[in-house]
Amino acid sequence: MVLRQLRADVRAAAARLGADGAVCDTVALVVDELVNNAIEHGADYRRRGLDLAVQVGLRAGRVQVEFFDREMPDEAVGDLAQALGEAAGGLPALDSERGRGLFLLSVYLEDLSAEVATGGGLRLSGVVAAR
Repeated sequence: MVLRQLRADVRAAAARLGADGAVCDTVALVVDELVNNAIEHGADYRRRGLDLAVQVGLRAGRVQVEFFDREMPDEAVGDLAQALGEAAGGLPALDSERGRGLFLLSVYLEDLSAEVATGGGLRLSGVVAAR
């Protein structure tokens, strides 16, 4: 229920910024993937119960998505940044357990980056590709 509301909220936020329907849907898809990955892959380190956070704004006339996971260890952020670079190289093998979500992000987001956030944890950002 919470994820459904989050998708609706980010879709509405993108619409308020002037994005067309396809861009709003893309933003919702990207945020859904980010949150699901954080829940699935964060099970090993999530202990403090800090909320995940999403910000949607404008950057150079495109919709920017910023995602924060304050509990992700710094070394895991570095691993994610490297994996994003590899995912941009192409679709992972279908029998691979990892990489499909990162590939999806690299398809739908431009200027995609993962870095240690101010105060620690993950800050992932990108802009929705102009279509």
